[in-house]
Amino acid sequence: MDARQSSLVARARGGDAGAFEELVRPLWPRAYSLALHFLQDPGMAEDVAQEALTRAWLHMGQLRDDGAFTGWLLRIVANLARNALGRARELPVDRVPEAADDAPEPDVGIAALEQRERLRAALAALRPAERVAVELVLRDELSYREAAGILGIPTGSVKTLVHRARAKLQQALAADRPNVEGGALHVVGDLR
Repeated sequence: MDARQSSLVARARGGDAGAFEELVRPLWPRAYSLALHFLQDPGMAEDVAQEALTRAWLHMGQLRDDGAFTGWLLRIVANLARNALGRARELPVDRVPEAADDAPEPDVGIAALEQRERLRAALAALRPAERVAVELVLRDELSYREAAGILGIPTGSVKTLVHRARAKLQQALAADRPNVEGGALHVVGDLR
């Protein structure tokens, strides 16, 4: 964390709402993306990310280390998203995740679009913990340690989740299309 961000954290702790807003503005995309990883629903993800910002503001005094603000905020997002996911499962009506953008991309071939859709379906079929872990590590390019900090679980658990998710994804993609090789997982980065 640079000196400017540390100063913003200190000012926000002191009740400066402007400093807090300036601090969280660049973190909003990460907070929203993390919530979306869990929930697979843009509306719910936005609500969770916003609630996390509200809670962070209300509990700034509980932050012990100015340099840990980003991880602390993302842990709040992850916890709220897990809670929301649990509540959503209790609903009697099945929720269908909304696609972020269904418009076809002009320079992408049909085969690539089909592969992307197969990958999205395979990701959606993963357990939520596996999906979030694999997306944080492969898509967002976080280290296992960073992902573990966000998820609030041991690094070894993240490694296990990612390993299992990769195996399931490879199996699902190979089952859909026998000539898909293990290297097809590079497409995870294309889901941004």
